[in-house]
Amino acid sequence: MRIAVISDVHSVAAPFRKAMAAARAEGFDQLILLGDLFTYGVDPGECLELACEAIDRDGAFLVGGNHEQLYVDLRDRRSAYIDQLPDWIRESVEWTWRELGETWPERLEWIPEWAWGSILFAHANPFGYGDWTYLSNEELLQAGATKLRERGFTAGIFGHLHRPKTFRDDAGTEVHVVNSVGQPRSKNGSGPSWTMVEIDGGKLSVEDRPIDFDAETHCSGIYAASGLSPETKSMLCRFYQ
Repeated sequence: MRIAVISDVHSVAAPFRKAMAAARAEGFDQLILLGDLFTYGVDPGECLELACEAIDRDGAFLVGGNHEQLYVDLRDRRSAYIDQLPDWIRESVEWTWRELGETWPERLEWIPEWAWGSILFAHANPFGYGDWTYLSNEELLQAGATKLRERGFTAGIFGHLHRPKTFRDDAGTEVHVVNSVGQPRSKNGSGPSWTMVEIDGGKLSVEDRPIDFDAETHCSGIYAASGLSPETKSMLCRFYQ
């Protein structure tokens, strides 16, 4: 079983398009969009069309993340989550919401998590939809492995962190946090990537596939966008500088 995973697109169309092309060229049995299609970038319309094409053409599943929930909350006039966000993120969300037509795209159906056999795929962690805890250190990775085992899984594939991590506990339970396609945050400055997951019998392989990305062009697009403050534009570009 070959599962292509594209996580945390965040409205950045160029690497999303390249990831889709590369995944199709390599081949897969299932495509998973692992949440957070929108916010931060300035290409929400194009990312929407690419996601819809992946769902319609490739049978992709969209696993909901916190940046899906944000827009559903806006649709349903719930503000508790967005009110907690820093000003620059809230401004990016509100800008994206206007670009989307102030409605959650009805063509984008999503599920809270997905599993293949004993492998769980969820946006942030195995603790349940709506818990957006980052698996950012060894203690949290261990907690994630323990929860996976309690739920009957041998491994989990997650995004949300925007940088890759791999963990295997003493019981052999594996936690894989994949890199983002939009706004990668690795401290070594590595760019975006998508991930190929292969399951062959009892063997699990999780491999990054780097994506060529022109960060300067991307940031130029952010600075050229109207309706965003200079402060927010600077914050949105700081991950690429």
